[in-house]
Amino acid sequence: MLSQPLIATLLATTLVGTVAVASPGHAAAPPSGETIQTEVHDQVGRRLAGICVFATPYPIFEFPDFCPARSDPSGAVSVPVPGPGTYNLFALPDSGSRYGAQWVGQHGGTGTEKQARRITVTAGEAKQGPTIYLDRRAAITGMVTLGPIGNGTVGIVGPDPDGRRDPRYAPIATDGAFHIDWLGPYAWPLLFQADGYPYQWSGGVGNRLLAELVPATTTPSSTYWYPLRRGADVAVVVPDQPGPGRLVVRNVGTQDPVAVVDHDNWAEGKQFPLISRQQVTLRWEGGGIVRWYGGTDATDTVPVPVRDSGGLELVLAPG
Repeated sequence: MLSQPLIATLLATTLVGTVAVASPGHAAAPPSGETIQTEVHDQVGRRLAGICVFATPYPIFEFPDFCPARSDPSGAVSVPVPGPGTYNLFALPDSGSRYGAQWVGQHGGTGTEKQARRITVTAGEAKQGPTIYLDRRAAITGMVTLGPIGNGTVGIVGPDPDGRRDPRYAPIATDGAFHIDWLGPYAWPLLFQADGYPYQWSGGVGNRLLAELVPATTTPSSTYWYPLRRGADVAVVVPDQPGPGRLVVRNVGTQDPVAVVDHDNWAEGKQFPLISRQQVTLRWEGGGIVRWYGGTDATDTVPVPVRDSGGLELVLAPG
């Protein structure tokens, strides 16, 4: 048992028939007719075909399962959105393209969602967005310390808990080296994942919007050195569930997953690390049961602070 336990109760919801339990930042509703209209050019004005463009509501960021819209031979693209709201655009050229990915800004690209142009779409509207100007692809070369590292990756987007999307993660070699070469030439937050360590954004934080930004360059540049942080120990027990299940922990500020934990016997509990100095929500699912910390769904779940001292134990009992 951990010292100074925090005992928490997650209310149970049973999945019946075709009723789906939504998870934040995951499967979006089908588009209802609203779109964002734009064009894709390069920096000298050439119109670019075949560029994938998708919209995401701030501050959510995840890659879609499939590209929702690509620019036509004239560079034009109509990007569907799931309904009225405020969105950012992300342009994602194919991995072999000479052009780099970008958040779409007012007059060019950026590597951080905070600086992206926000576009508000009303019901039934085909909203005109800013023209997308793509830059040549750039790279980040780095070295992760505190090794040896096994089964590690570096990327710019949080993991999909269901493992369906291709986020273009770059592997971390056993000596800690990594190389990402498909980004636009801007400064980006980087997500580090490695066996035995918590998910962590550059700067050692759990919130993508607070991460240290790392420049991608088109010419050889200095190596970015990153020391992996151990984080704080968290233990979760589901006393009435001796079978398998999955726990998804998300940062409150961004809804990015900061832990995805599979375990065969939750009645015995599972300990894992989380980056401290963040607030998180917890969703557990197993055997047709879904439990949220402090509520019945994503709208009333209660945030849990993760402190440097660790020693956090959560008991997920039925409500």
